[in-house]
Amino acid sequence: MWKSLWIPVLLGAFGTGARADVTNRNFLPFGERAAMLGNAGLCSPTGEAVYYNPANLTRLEHASLSVSGSTYLRYDISAKPALVLAGQDQPFSASGFVAIPSTVTSTYQAGDWWLSTAILVPEALEFKNRIAFDAPDLHVTLLQQRSNESLWLGGAIARRLTSHLSIGLSLFAARETESHFELTRAEIGEDLTQEVTSNEDLAVYNASAVLGVYWEPDPKLGLALRVHSPTIQLAGSTDLYQSVLVAGAMDQDSEIIVDGANASRPQPTDISVGVSLRPRAWLELVADVGLQLPATITTLDDPVAGLITQELELAPRAGIGAEIQIAHHKWIRLGAMYNRSATASPEGEDDEPREDYLGVTAGFSFQKDRVITSVGAFGLQSKTELFVSGAEPPRLSDARVRLYGALLAFSYRL
Repeated sequence: MWKSLWIPVLLGAFGTGARADVTNRNFLPFGERAAMLGNAGLCSPTGEAVYYNPANLTRLEHASLSVSGSTYLRYDISAKPALVLAGQDQPFSASGFVAIPSTVTSTYQAGDWWLSTAILVPEALEFKNRIAFDAPDLHVTLLQQRSNESLWLGGAIARRLTSHLSIGLSLFAARETESHFELTRAEIGEDLTQEVTSNEDLAVYNASAVLGVYWEPDPKLGLALRVHSPTIQLAGSTDLYQSVLVAGAMDQDSEIIVDGANASRPQPTDISVGVSLRPRAWLELVADVGLQLPATITTLDDPVAGLITQELELAPRAGIGAEIQIAHHKWIRLGAMYNRSATASPEGEDDEPREDYLGVTAGFSFQKDRVITSVGAFGLQSKTELFVSGAEPPRLSDARVRLYGALLAFSYRL
């Protein structure tokens, strides 16, 4: 119902490309320290532990207030070609700049317990683009505007079970919002013009828990386990709109409106393990490996709008990093990361595209008095599998997404 019927252009993938949703979980750099270590944060004794591994709260020497400042991100999206019109290949390209808001965590101790509260923004992406396609007797203009944002509110509690073993639990309530607008205008010859407009506004509220364990059998070695529960939906709905206008020998006008359709954004169970190795007093090596378990999820279930389900495959990801102390209270951090999509490889143009990401991170941190300041940079590139729309015989496009930007974080020891 929600596809344009006039021409087989499946460009929606580019509007949602580079999105840290259930298909590419935790692929954007996140956290005050882990973001510069390839997202290897399971053994990180900082305020970001409330998200990565709450057991690490017991390793904090002081109560703290941490602010992961804005992540400044630029994206470049391309497909050569994206579709075929009247026998001609049509490329697609888009670029833009996004500033992801700050996240704030506070940690403090109450007796034998460590507590934390957090306001997290793991994702806040916005995409805007206008592009035109030309072929004999055909001119197509496509306008796209999409935004996705995740806001998490929660807290954590942690305790040492022994001098070497800690356990922690975080509880989160999350608000996931999406807004999509697309307008396609096609001028066919001199006598026919068609416009298709679609809009969707979605808001979903989920709850989830993170269980963390940290074991340090030796001062030079740390081992971590993180289990992120499947989400429980608290509420969720979406408003859908589509109109089709045809101006020609026989004018046509149709409109479809669905308000309050039942929508969801579930996430399956996710399990991660991490290791921290400190072979020298000035060097720490970290590595995390995570698995999002396979699942079948439903994202739309409405008697008018229809039913949309998605099959998710086992999705592994990995991050490695090194922290080098170059002077007193000064550190260099380096990292690399890999994130494999939970979407199966497409077999045709009607299947969703698949994006696997590989990236590098780097940063510098220094402490002055009670304040730790961290600045860094990152770069990510996708391996995208996308079929060219309208191509005969079917073939894959040379498509990719590039993301790069800067990181900024502050931590204040109370």
